[in-house]
Amino acid sequence: MIPWHIRLTLAALSLAFSGSLLPAGERLIVCGGPEVFIIPADADKLTEMDRLWRWRAADSPEIPAEMHAQFRTTDECKPAGDSILITSSSGGVALIRRKDRKCLFYTSARNAHSACLVPGERVAVASSHGGDELLLFDLGRSGAKAAPLTRMKLDGAHGVLWDAGRKRLWALGTTELLLIELRSKEQSVEFAVEKKWELPTSGGHDLYPAADPGILFVTTIPRVYRFDTREGAFAPQPTVAEERHIKSIDQHPRTRQIAYHQGTDDKAWWSDTIRFLEPGRTLRVPEERLYKVRWDVER
Repeated sequence: MIPWHIRLTLAALSLAFSGSLLPAGERLIVCGGPEVFIIPADADKLTEMDRLWRWRAADSPEIPAEMHAQFRTTDECKPAGDSILITSSSGGVALIRRKDRKCLFYTSARNAHSACLVPGERVAVASSHGGDELLLFDLGRSGAKAAPLTRMKLDGAHGVLWDAGRKRLWALGTTELLLIELRSKEQSVEFAVEKKWELPTSGGHDLYPAADPGILFVTTIPRVYRFDTREGAFAPQPTVAEERHIKSIDQHPRTRQIAYHQGTDDKAWWSDTIRFLEPGRTLRVPEERLYKVRWDVER
């Protein structure tokens, strides 16, 4: 019998070089603690053997050892083609290539809570409480002290998304949702707020696309909303509208199943349970402090 650790390595290699072990949409990228990992979404219960891919900062020699502690609390894990974009409230940002866990970009950003790739080989980062700003970095310039190309104050910055159709950024703060243009100025670039909307309730947290390309999920401390980007209007998200502490919500673009993570009242930011809607069920990940859960599928 092949030892479990060798089987786990073979599973990870198979995922890396074939693109998947399961059909697209049946995998979830999960983060919260120092390890980011991929699991099958249709499992009844999970064991170590069910982790199809896993990453810690120490797996990427490009990240200096002194920066490993900056990835001890991961809070974003977005699929980005053959890579995964990771942020950490401990202050780290990294773009990790799946097949060999090579770090293609890393930097520091205080209380980093979200990031997105931007055309022109750039990455936007939401630096939350303590940073309270939106940052833009050049992917070709890694380093703990890499200087951002530009920055803009945004209280409690928690979410950032690139809108390819509009060629604009969406950014979420404590009390507002912004639509931002990137304006080139000679040899520089700057953020320019094109529109802003006040959130119906305070504590902006997660910002992510729904299956309908014109809808964004927006969560706050006490509520979950659907934001219609065409009408510029917020509406309650059916079923979970009044659920508190929802840290992430994502809807598969084809199956339309929703996966979300909700912090418990006593723990506030974490739990060990992933929740699903349409159809509804739960999936426990024992002994994990979960924070964000994303479908492993491109938009």
